[in-house]
Amino acid sequence: MSVLRRTLAVLTTVLTAAAGALLLAAGPAAAQPSQQDQDWMVFAHQSNLAEIAAGQAALEQATTDAVREHGQMLIDDHTRLDADLTAAAEEFGVELPSEPTEEQQQILASVTAQSGEAFDRAWVEAQITSHRETLAAGERELAEGSEQAAKDLASASAPVVQMHLDSLLATAQDLGVPTGVPAGTGGQAATSSPALAVTLVGVGALAVVLAGAVLVRRRA
Repeated sequence: MSVLRRTLAVLTTVLTAAAGALLLAAGPAAAQPSQQDQDWMVFAHQSNLAEIAAGQAALEQATTDAVREHGQMLIDDHTRLDADLTAAAEEFGVELPSEPTEEQQQILASVTAQSGEAFDRAWVEAQITSHRETLAAGERELAEGSEQAAKDLASASAPVVQMHLDSLLATAQDLGVPTGVPAGTGGQAATSSPALAVTLVGVGALAVVLAGAVLVRRRA
């Protein structure tokens, strides 16, 4: 082998080794979030912004200590959750809105238009609805998301949002705020309705009567 060929062979070996070292140092390419992941990150961010704004409204207008305490809790927890979310979004290049959705702003405007006890009741009712929506969106991300970092954020936020919801439901009972879950949630209609319970009992009783009539006819 000529000197030139030996030199080329050595150079090729060195370059190949260097390229391999660079690839190992760089590590695996970061996965790109799916559309589901991106949609959830946008939704969660706007929900955080809406909850922080609602918390501030509670501090300014609430007439009960419980609602004011809820407001401060929302500000603290959703600010923390959003800091983690925005950091991940920046890493993945996901552009996040700078304010809540128009619907969220309209709901808060409707609540803040109330005063006194009416404000407290409207505020709690609105927050119960929004926290249920946030939980449902997080469950969907865990089931359909593909980027593990986004799913980890959804998983970490779930117990915080659930704690808020449980506390809101307890306060709602004290204020006499309706807390019923709309029919069809989770693919099944709510079965706690008194009218539905009466209907089911009536159907069961009718079935028993018919069965007894059939037995009497057979014996006759």
